[in-house]
Amino acid sequence: MSHYGWNRRFYDHIDDPYDSIYMGEPALQRRRRLRAEEKEGKEARVIDRTGSDKSLERAAKRLKHVRAEDRVLYVPQWDMAKAENAMRKAGVNGAVSNLCGSQVKRVQGGKR
Repeated sequence: MSHYGWNRRFYDHIDDPYDSIYMGEPALQRRRRLRAEEKEGKEARVIDRTGSDKSLERAAKRLKHVRAEDRVLYVPQWDMAKAENAMRKAGVNGAVSNLCGSQVKRVQGGKR
């Protein structure tokens, strides 16, 4: 039985029988997407400790593409203002919280 090219990555060797499937760990983007799909309808959380504007925008965009009721971006206390701006810039409705969760600020996404 021949195997399609896209399916070869799941086999140890192409000549092995069909029953011997080796399922490797999916790529990082696929794992992230699968994890996001599991969270649909629930709370989606993203934690970013870097504090750089670029990484905060990436984290906000990650939240944007998740269909969840609550979207929360967790950042250190001193980066909360930057995170709010990043979420507004990305157009994400959700919340920004410090790492321990004692302070939460709601954000209405809208590009300014």
